[in-house]
Amino acid sequence: MQRLPVGGSPFPFGLTFLPEGVLGPVVGATRDPVADRLEACHALKASFAFIPAERPWAEDAVGQLAEAGFAPFWSVSGPLWPVIDARGALDGLRATLTQPEQVGAELDERLDALAVEVQRGARLGARVLVLAEDLAGTDGPLVAPDFVIAELMPRYTRLVETASSLSMPAILHSDGDIRPLLPAIARAGFAGVHAGGGLGFEAFDRLFWAARDAGLVVVGGLLTGELGNAARAEALGSTIGVLARAGGLLVADDGGITTEREVSGLVTALAAARAV
Repeated sequence: MQRLPVGGSPFPFGLTFLPEGVLGPVVGATRDPVADRLEACHALKASFAFIPAERPWAEDAVGQLAEAGFAPFWSVSGPLWPVIDARGALDGLRATLTQPEQVGAELDERLDALAVEVQRGARLGARVLVLAEDLAGTDGPLVAPDFVIAELMPRYTRLVETASSLSMPAILHSDGDIRPLLPAIARAGFAGVHAGGGLGFEAFDRLFWAARDAGLVVVGGLLTGELGNAARAEALGSTIGVLARAGGLLVADDGGITTEREVSGLVTALAAARAV
């Protein structure tokens, strides 16, 4: 299992895809996305934070987080969904089955630009690449696993190798249950996955152990579905705290938080996890 360049005691914790303006329960009056994330990382004793490359404040955020001693994780959106959306979702997904080589050629057209984004993150001081592409939902795969393995993973490998050449390990973000894809994700060179979005704890637990078996670190565990209720958030945190001590888990939100109430639940869950 590869190690990701983060510290933290008793276990590393980080913030992932938090929308702007929801960190009030941690920072008081919100100001701007960079200041809020920086203050939240200090307040929560975080080790890392995701920075979406497409946001206008991304470069500033990487610089300030790195200077303050936090590990910026540079998040780049994957190539697949723009290709699908250009056809319309239903027709685009159908094309991955009926025209996989054509879809593959369109993916290739996007890889050079994505490689430039990977290089930009490394140049700014990002420590980890997050390649973000939703391949599954709560009910199973969104994209046929055969297509993912045959067409997507070789192209992901090119981006992972670009990041690796710049001393930046890579993780794959996807919502849903991606267990059938974990061996292919590992073969593509990813060090881990940010996963669990939309899952309940039992499904996340199965995913965690399957990822460990595949040699992958898991980022996540603080599931949004449990964070809206303080008692449930505390119970989840205690369970995740025990799981984190098994190794191979970087505790974080699952990327689904949209409200200040859920952020409050995140704080409660994190405190419970650290108290274990």
